[in-house]
Amino acid sequence: MKKYLLAILVCASWGFISNEVTQGVVTYTTKVNMHKRIPPEEEEMKKMVPEFSSTQNQLFFNELESLFKPLPVDENPFDQSAGSGGGPRVIRMVMQNETYINRDNEMMTQLREFMGKKYIIKNETSRIPWKLGVESKEISGFVCKNATYTDENQREITAWYTEQIRLPIGPEGFHGLPGLILEVAVNSDEIVITADKIDLRGLKKNELKEPKGGEELTDEAYKAMVQTEMEKMGVQGGQGGMRMIIRN
Repeated sequence: MKKYLLAILVCASWGFISNEVTQGVVTYTTKVNMHKRIPPEEEEMKKMVPEFSSTQNQLFFNELESLFKPLPVDENPFDQSAGSGGGPRVIRMVMQNETYINRDNEMMTQLREFMGKKYIIKNETSRIPWKLGVESKEISGFVCKNATYTDENQREITAWYTEQIRLPIGPEGFHGLPGLILEVAVNSDEIVITADKIDLRGLKKNELKEPKGGEELTDEAYKAMVQTEMEKMGVQGGQGGMRMIIRN
């Protein structure tokens, strides 16, 4: 009888969360496997590059909007420490990139910072061709289901979302599932974005607003510019920022 009542209470609490949550903040850790990005013919580089690099971001959301942005530098637990054993130092330049989605007008606004200059890229939100799976697991206390798709760069994307918070949002530009996305894995865990903390609370003034204050470019023009400049500098691009390898 006690077990039966407990089960009813658990189900009722899930329903309450699902129906009532309209605002909150989710803190995510983005972990990049640097070794998986090194081609086989340059295997020796693994000795000079840390295997993983991590950054933290936050997702602010309400019933119609979401904003994904970096955790303030003074609050980010991941420093720019030197490599151990006299190896190279890896300097991580965390760019203040932001992704804002308005589900009411179906628009996405991205703020991208590159070489000290800010750019604004606006696009209509596109439908992601998710394939819903049957697997489940728990993330930060929430039961999650899986979904997959292959993006335009032929990367295999796996997302884990919870129906306990029925908002079709997630980190970066990932969206469109029947619940909040708490984890995203790209190319067999080459990049993993995981929710570490979920704070279901009312938002403070100005915590969620559309990014402004940059030169407006199309997505294609911005990507072409970045690619050209990175090739000139010998900089390796990555999720959550750029990384420049400096050999001692």
